[in-house]
Amino acid sequence: RDKKLWIVDRILEPQAIPHFIESMAFGILSDGSKSSFPPLSEDVIMLMQQPMATWAPAPYNTSHDILVQQLMTRIGSHEDADRLVPIEKKLHAMKSRLWEGVMPLSERRWKDLSLDSPQNFHAACQYIAGATNAFHYLNLPPVKAALRETYNLIWGHLRHFEDAFNAKNRLEQKPEVKIAARWHEYIKTHFNSISAHAHRWVINSVDRLRRPILEELAAHPPSAGSDMDPQQWDLTNKLHDLLENAGQADSGIFLPMDGYEGESLRSQDDAPPLPGANEPYRTEPISFSANTYARKGDYYLRLKYLSRTELWLGHDRSTDQPPEPGLPTGFDLMNNTARSAYCQVIAQEKTRLELRGPPVPLEQQLWVETANRYLGTPNNFEWGFVAYRLSHDHTDEEWEQFKTKFEADIANWGHELTGVDNLRGRSVIHWRDAKDLEVSDDDVDALRTKFQEFRESADFPSGVHSDILLGADKGVIDSYLNPTPEQGGFVMTIDADFDPNSPDDERSEESPGYSGVVRVLGSVLWDDVGALVVTQTQHLSDLWPLAMHHPHNVYEG
Repeated sequence: RDKKLWIVDRILEPQAIPHFIESMAFGILSDGSKSSFPPLSEDVIMLMQQPMATWAPAPYNTSHDILVQQLMTRIGSHEDADRLVPIEKKLHAMKSRLWEGVMPLSERRWKDLSLDSPQNFHAACQYIAGATNAFHYLNLPPVKAALRETYNLIWGHLRHFEDAFNAKNRLEQKPEVKIAARWHEYIKTHFNSISAHAHRWVINSVDRLRRPILEELAAHPPSAGSDMDPQQWDLTNKLHDLLENAGQADSGIFLPMDGYEGESLRSQDDAPPLPGANEPYRTEPISFSANTYARKGDYYLRLKYLSRTELWLGHDRSTDQPPEPGLPTGFDLMNNTARSAYCQVIAQEKTRLELRGPPVPLEQQLWVETANRYLGTPNNFEWGFVAYRLSHDHTDEEWEQFKTKFEADIANWGHELTGVDNLRGRSVIHWRDAKDLEVSDDDVDALRTKFQEFRESADFPSGVHSDILLGADKGVIDSYLNPTPEQGGFVMTIDADFDPNSPDDERSEESPGYSGVVRVLGSVLWDDVGALVVTQTQHLSDLWPLAMHHPHNVYEG
């Protein structure tokens, strides 16, 4: 069994600061909606990177603090380590990707893993629970309090900068600007968006697993006597697992902002129990509570009550009454076990609606929105790759066969995503032969040096990553020419700036054995690895711990 790897989590993701600054500059929030504030001028953003003493009037001109450095310090550093939390690597990886709206699995990966198959039911549930567990972690009382404190400290620095800048503007007879309020708007929108996207993914995944189970249960002949047969037990146990997975998501996938600067609601961490908290049911409709325990209690007691009433409306009602709306055609002809299961699903849908409200339209995944925003700027958007042949054990004909199979494999992505057409057009591989550069087969260090020279030249193509290159050694080529059911085709991703002679001690602890190379499945190259890199949430060294226990050291998402 793999030994767990523990790493230090900066609860508020470090990339939140540069993304917030970008948001102020563009006037666009992380979900693609327009900010209620106008874009901030470049002059203001430049002052955020300069000591206050160089531009602010008295009494602010005695400070040599630089705002951006202050904000990054509060995220978590040696200077302010109070809110750093050691967590298990897989939990951190899930939390980091969900923070940027990258879902646990793409549709392609779900199908490749055959997660719709009954034999893989429990594996599918693990992915579903993994997403919910990231939010359970963020809602643990000490973690929730630390996230709030980090936000509030950053808000305080922004407010101080705002006061200094507006003092300068008043002297220059220029209009005042709001800075701290933009932080509140940005984080509130981001929290709501990532929660909505994660919750939608979980519930959609539960629904796709539950649908065939309900149909199979409904088609199952009634048991002789009152006891269920083994197949019915198996089906109802799976339905119970899915009901619990959905319940945990419904009640847990939130990022409440009680006690946050800019919010009117004070912290609900120590809020007293609501009247009727000890009752066995919630007979009246429930509503959202920022207190995790109150919210979960309300949800499950309301679900318990509605499950009973739905059972009566759908199952125990008199035969002259029509079935409850939402129940399937032929409900009255089903066996009792199937009818009970359908009633419980309806009850959960009603409980979800009360707690969370109607589902909001979600157009694009957040990372797609981010990538498209970068595409719309005049800056060089790095998305494609330069790739090198690093083995000559195969004939040139076999090499061409490999390239054809590889490019067909990596082109099969994002079918469930909207707004990725422009990204597809940029998903380009520029092939080169390391032999032409006098680099020996498998010599990654020499190739890295040649690539560093190439990226500084006028011949370096635009629109490709300058910090990551791809490599195809014998193992990579064989994975496509001679695939096996157990192992899909993969490619080498190489960290262009890795220096084996200058190890980073902190990085070595959190990514032991990292050598600047991670093999990744071709099927996850664009909408997993590419998405994580473009959102600045994970780099190759962060992916290595998820690959290092694989037989071929392959990152599979």
